[in-house]
Amino acid sequence: MKTRLRPVGGHILDIEPAELSDQVLSLAKNVHMRRGFPSRIRGRRSVYTTFPTIPYHLLNFTLNDFNWWLMFGADNIYALETNNSYDVSIPAQSAITNPYQWSSTLLNGIPCFTNGLNAPHYWTGDSGDDALPLPGFPATTLCKFIVAFRFHLFALDIDSPSGVFNNLILWSEATEPGAVPQSWTPAADNEAGSAFLADSPGRCVAGVPLGTQLMIYKPTSFHAVEYAGQQPDNIFVVRPVVRSTGLISPHALKTIGVNQAVVGNEDVVLTDGINIRSIADNRIKQTLRNSIDEENSQNVFTIYDDHARELWVCVPEPGSQFATVAHIWDERRDNWVSRDLNAVKYGTTGFVTDTAPSQVWDDDSQPWDSDLSVWNEAQQGGTQKVVLAENAAVYVEDVPETNIVNAVLQRLDLTFEDDEQRKVTSRVTVEGKGTGLSTLFIRMGARNSTDDGSGVVWGPYVQRKAEGNEYEVAGRYISVEVSNNTSAEPWTVTRITIEAENDGEF
Repeated sequence: MKTRLRPVGGHILDIEPAELSDQVLSLAKNVHMRRGFPSRIRGRRSVYTTFPTIPYHLLNFTLNDFNWWLMFGADNIYALETNNSYDVSIPAQSAITNPYQWSSTLLNGIPCFTNGLNAPHYWTGDSGDDALPLPGFPATTLCKFIVAFRFHLFALDIDSPSGVFNNLILWSEATEPGAVPQSWTPAADNEAGSAFLADSPGRCVAGVPLGTQLMIYKPTSFHAVEYAGQQPDNIFVVRPVVRSTGLISPHALKTIGVNQAVVGNEDVVLTDGINIRSIADNRIKQTLRNSIDEENSQNVFTIYDDHARELWVCVPEPGSQFATVAHIWDERRDNWVSRDLNAVKYGTTGFVTDTAPSQVWDDDSQPWDSDLSVWNEAQQGGTQKVVLAENAAVYVEDVPETNIVNAVLQRLDLTFEDDEQRKVTSRVTVEGKGTGLSTLFIRMGARNSTDDGSGVVWGPYVQRKAEGNEYEVAGRYISVEVSNNTSAEPWTVTRITIEAENDGEF
């Protein structure tokens, strides 16, 4: 008898492996599903190596005809352009201890930011300028989060001379293109104002625009802010939307088309500003909830890779301050895989132009038909990439480098449609595509019970053979694992076939 696995469904972590269909894996780690089947992720390389800080937050933008990265450290800020770095820190900048304390946004292409300890600032895009305080922001007042919406800046979770109001939002006057607002004080001739979001408990965690609305999230609810433009007291209208779902941390949401992906305390949902839909339920929801370090849950962050259409939910596991795993949702195929992370503080997408390659036509050695780069790519970048702030370095992901991560596919506790029978395997065949198939290693394992706490007893690793590998293990439940060694060659696994015979009832 044979069992054939066609792993088109990613992995499911919340259902017992013996109950899974033949299209789903028990673990798909350090792979992607962009070809419909699990494929080894490409490499990564260190970028922007000249900055003398440990980055806690990243922001990529184009300003004054340059592709800039702002890298926010614990107590400094550096602006990077190609291989140049400039200290643009806030004068007498206070030190933060966690990535969630930084918040940044772009208004008219101008970066504005806050760390919750200094007044909110902006940067002009001139390498000779330090960060400057936002004009007109209330004196001796701090905010925990800042976001641009329409022609205004919004400040959330306010600490003022009158007290701490974590459900208060302030917004600036409207500003002209290419400028930052000059006033936050309401007046008859401007659109500045404020509102308390007091009809649900908790602080204002974060806000992100969604279409014509600004969605503001609390831990257990979220609100919509809409422009009305009626002087003097009806500039923005705030209304509650959902009172049952909120946001776990300031950087745990991303806009995806007409929806926002929101990581709450117990789920990952999509919302269009009215309805909500879980994309984690019965797949990774329980695993995600149990795998986040409670003390450092505010360091959860998300990345949306527009090019690959993948949402990364990056979490610190128990005992870790920074993210150690990314649960990755493939939007096209609605399935999940995971990715190992190494104490990552923050991640985003952007154009990586850390070097200044030659602009001489003859120096581009790639064939015309296969060269995907853009002319003058040194200034604007070719394709947005995922960029991770990891320890004291920054890495760009999914590039053809040899610095790779081992990938693992597992399917545990196969029953061959009869969990009363003991099985003896004879052969395993792994099929797929790519020059890296020959570098794959396979092992099989077995056990007789799934509820006595005993783990899978694994056999030795063997290198994959195209015609299949003879492999014998015995037990009621059969497991298989496929992994790559340090080879950089690409591979995609499309089918795993296991041959076995019954060996009597257990």
